[in-house]
Amino acid sequence: MRLFIYCSDPREEADLETKISQQLLVPNEKIMRLANCGYPMVLAHPICFRDGAGWLLSQIDFMINNFHPEQAIFVGHDCGWYETVPSLAETSLFEKKRDIANIHKMLLRRHPYQAFVSLFDVSQQGGQVQFEHFAA
Repeated sequence: MRLFIYCSDPREEADLETKISQQLLVPNEKIMRLANCGYPMVLAHPICFRDGAGWLLSQIDFMINNFHPEQAIFVGHDCGWYETVPSLAETSLFEKKRDIANIHKMLLRRHPYQAFVSLFDVSQQGGQVQFEHFAA
């Protein structure tokens, strides 16, 4: 079983749920999901989102410690939630990708024996689904 952590933005260009299902899941695979609008920004900016970051980390910790997933897969994208926060509204795509890399490193420090995979959706609207892979 694998754990997927991603933004639940349902817009066609974002829709990570569908992209994950089409590109990353094995048929009939049982997975755990943590999806909410604004991930990964909550972990990347815990000062702005103290409650959300604490909640998300507690959920990740619980799932890893109790269900022992083979992998925890963190999927980011060009998230529009950044624009709703005045101090983050001008965040570039490069910075959003850097946020994913920083979260990956933080999660590895928190769970050093867990296999983490961090991906960033780089698909173009109407084009083939593509994920960029991040290594720690």
